Amino acid sequence: MNMTASSSLRIVLPGLILTGVCYGLARFAYGLFLPGMRDTVGMTPTIAGVIGSGSYLGYCVAIILSMLLVERLGPRRVALMAGLAASLGMAMIAVSPSPWALSFAVLFAGMSTGLASPPLADVVARAIPLRGQARANTLISSGTSVGIALSGAVALVAAEQWRSAYLLFTVMAVATTFWLARSMPRTQGGNRHSAIRSKAPGHGLWRRDALPLIYAATGMGFASTAYWVFAGEVVVEVGGLSRENISLLWVVMGIAGLLGGAGGDLIRRLGVTTVHRLFLVMLAAATLGLALFPGSLATALGSAALLGVAYMMLAGTYLVWGVNVYSDRPAIGLGLPFLMIAVGQVIGAPVAGALMESTSARFTFAAFASVAILTMAVAYRNESAQDYPQEQEAA
Repeated sequence: MNMTASSSLRIVLPGLILTGVCYGLARFAYGLFLPGMRDTVGMTPTIAGVIGSGSYLGYCVAIILSMLLVERLGPRRVALMAGLAASLGMAMIAVSPSPWALSFAVLFAGMSTGLASPPLADVVARAIPLRGQARANTLISSGTSVGIALSGAVALVAAEQWRSAYLLFTVMAVATTFWLARSMPRTQGGNRHSAIRSKAPGHGLWRRDALPLIYAATGMGFASTAYWVFAGEVVVEVGGLSRENISLLWVVMGIAGLLGGAGGDLIRRLGVTTVHRLFLVMLAAATLGLALFPGSLATALGSAALLGVAYMMLAGTYLVWGVNVYSDRPAIGLGLPFLMIAVGQVIGAPVAGALMESTSARFTFAAFASVAILTMAVAYRNESAQDYPQEQEAA
């Protein structure tokens, strides 16, 4: 039986907004406001990289907990925990007096992203017919771009007032949490739609087809980290552009990333492997382009647009890939690739910081771009039309 448009919107829209708050504000806004934070609390690039990795580390811990808690508590409670973590974490960032206090706050805020993703995938699998799940999941995932664009717009108005910006983000997170409490379904029963498509050989966590996904997601996470953490530093300190231009980068990145909402349809047409490789090339081009021409605003904005599209498309691709591998356990299917993206970022952030301090921005970004190219060697095994049953299932 089909869902009505209004009931589908009741799931997708709050999920998209929660994703925007947790990913776009609580996690990725750190790189946007990093220059101002360094001036206020005092940080070397290495310390900034270590603090940046704290957000990803918090994500790793939280997503493991979330994958397990969703199957025990249901998606609604875990999604509300994500909203609370984002609210508290960003409030702590706003009042952090030192690098170490900031590191704890960034880690705590980063936990919200790990808590958010599995329950959203689970509620989609419970409530949305199979034919619409890939589109719903990639639309929700594109909420990251909404948050990134919003954080950039706020920074344009309050360029150096990062504490005030994070207080505003905290208010947004609290409001989103209240909205979720009112709108998210309370159902905790079995998954009535994903059971239709279950074709996995067993219900265990380890599956052979998960290994290429682990490699791909980890490589992409690592390759993207230099940009997320140090793009602002590069255009200001190396390129000589004004700090207001960092905000423009984030706005462009977020708006371009909204194209990631079309990832489900693109994957259905081209397949996981083709989309995975195509947008890794785009990720590498964005990273290398910024390092080669950091003083050109046009190049920097073009690089940001490429990065936004590539990152969101790749995140959506790995989401669909994971849910296909774990078709009977959608929270695990989403959680695993997002966990491995974060593992790559946990490793990549301090490596990028150390390279920025010991070599140059150009060398650092070129090295990270090369990782994106190397990750293209990974392919989705045994891809077939059966992986995209939304076209075969009756409406």
